[in-house]
Amino acid sequence: YMEKVVAYAESHDQAIVGDKTLAFWLMDAEMYTGMSLLATPCASMCIDRGLALHKMIRMLVLGLGGEAYLNFIGNEFGHPEWVDFPRPENGWSHQHCRRRWDLPADDLLRYKFFEAFDELMQACENRFQWMASEHQYVTIKNNMDKVIAFERGDCILVFNFHPCSSYTDYQIGMGFNEPMRCVLDSDEGRFGGQSRLEHGHANAFFPLHGAQDRPHSVKMYLPSRTCQVLVKDRLLQGGVRVWVSWDFLWERGLGSLADVLIRLQVWKDGKLVPTPPRPFDEEGCLRVDGPDAIFGLEGPDGQPLDCKTAADGLFRVYFPGDYTPS
Repeated sequence: YMEKVVAYAESHDQAIVGDKTLAFWLMDAEMYTGMSLLATPCASMCIDRGLALHKMIRMLVLGLGGEAYLNFIGNEFGHPEWVDFPRPENGWSHQHCRRRWDLPADDLLRYKFFEAFDELMQACENRFQWMASEHQYVTIKNNMDKVIAFERGDCILVFNFHPCSSYTDYQIGMGFNEPMRCVLDSDEGRFGGQSRLEHGHANAFFPLHGAQDRPHSVKMYLPSRTCQVLVKDRLLQGGVRVWVSWDFLWERGLGSLADVLIRLQVWKDGKLVPTPPRPFDEEGCLRVDGPDAIFGLEGPDGQPLDCKTAADGLFRVYFPGDYTPS
């Protein structure tokens, strides 16, 4: 008990030739025929089930598995094939000695939904840091309803694994006597879902009387094969605050905050369009109204200060709070 562990939904062993990845176990051969949004605009039952469960399994492991999360490269977007390094048995073939990074980059393939959810799932934990919290309490593990709900840090994570039953006003006990708001759910359209939980993103769940041996509770709509992350509503106030640290300036050879400008990106006609550059305030902060932000940074003479982990060099913030580019 309380020993720190690394949790993972699948390891590299499952990607080696002779075994199957989690995505392949769920969808098998349909990963080759049913992932095109152009050829099959309505997903088959196999693909719809596989995508839903793949998202839920990863979120359950990240939420309750331990204090660290491990992913084998490519599994974040449901890589369809195995890894097989050149060896005498395969004729020193390089055919499967790679990862198909082109698959999630193709806007016409459903692999993008796997990757988009993984990115937001990791960003959510990075913002609210429930894995670093000692507070964890499993409120519901109902095998009949196929519902799991638990508290971790300042969050409540709720899962409905039932294949066909959705629940209205499902009561979930909690220890928090304050409004809660949904910040992430696996049914969002950007993750290939059916967008049935928009109400919870725009409206807080206010605490009710106690349930399941907890002093308070909320009532929620739980569609089948979906999961939701609820956070204390007060943690979502104040918009996005971007701070520039002196380490960031020093690493790039910049002498002062005046050397850095920020360009917010806004969506227009389906494309990201940069706004005019803006300076940071005297404290090194730029405040953005709203729950998220996409921005680029510029140094003197307009040279870009790219985000090292983004192909387009842009920084992305998905939840309100304080952020420092690195």
